[in-house]
Amino acid sequence: MPELPEVEVLRRELEPFLRGKRIVLVEIRDPRLGFPKEAAEGKTIIGVRRLGKYLLFGLAEGGCLALHLGMTGKLLLAKANTPQRHERVDILLSSGEHLLFCDTRRLGKIAFLREEKELSEKLGLDPLSPAYTLENVRALLEGKRRLKDFLLDQRGICGIGNIYASEILFRAQLHPERTLSSLSEAEKARLFVAIREVLEEAIEERGTTIRDFRRTLGEEGNFQHLLAVYGKSHCPRCGTPIVRKVIASRSTYFCPRCQPLEGEGETPDA
Repeated sequence: MPELPEVEVLRRELEPFLRGKRIVLVEIRDPRLGFPKEAAEGKTIIGVRRLGKYLLFGLAEGGCLALHLGMTGKLLLAKANTPQRHERVDILLSSGEHLLFCDTRRLGKIAFLREEKELSEKLGLDPLSPAYTLENVRALLEGKRRLKDFLLDQRGICGIGNIYASEILFRAQLHPERTLSSLSEAEKARLFVAIREVLEEAIEERGTTIRDFRRTLGEEGNFQHLLAVYGKSHCPRCGTPIVRKVIASRSTYFCPRCQPLEGEGETPDA
């Protein structure tokens, strides 16, 4: 699934190109989307923002289009109306280009929002926002939930999915089944730093392409070559075999030596 880094990469590529473009025509090829195209046709895009895993296309006439890529969604820019595999929506722009939403598993969503708060009130802290501070994160790290469950819950910190949850916890040297209440202040600080570090490094590498993610012109990301534990066999720090375990209903990868379940303890030198 495209996570915060992949969506941010798309935002940075699309924002300067789409700003000021008028939406001429919207062709919806998947009735499941239930998207009211009349809310967008004839409207001018004034900017592209991101909130968690959502892209928000602001409209000069008011409101915005909110898009979630789901598990397999792609946003592609095309100069001609050339049909793409699994194409669900075709947006013709005033420049003549087409913005195509393609989605193999049909789990993506597009909606028209009159106000952005219709979405923002349902989501937690965005790790790239000014509100992402150690004080605010510490306030969330209470209770008996496991770390992996917490990271996947978009109501706490939004934008993190399965791949980056494993990478973040490895970077912070924290076991995915540790409970929030078991964390020391030092461990909370490590987690706070690791979240932003991993996400920013992935953005710098233009995202992670394991199967489906593509940039707006179809290129792959590069961060899959830098993953430390997700899908890996041995720990890059100590050589211990990586454990793959289903946690929070998702495949989770961790090093049992660098990420001990019992607490901070001793961890190998990086």
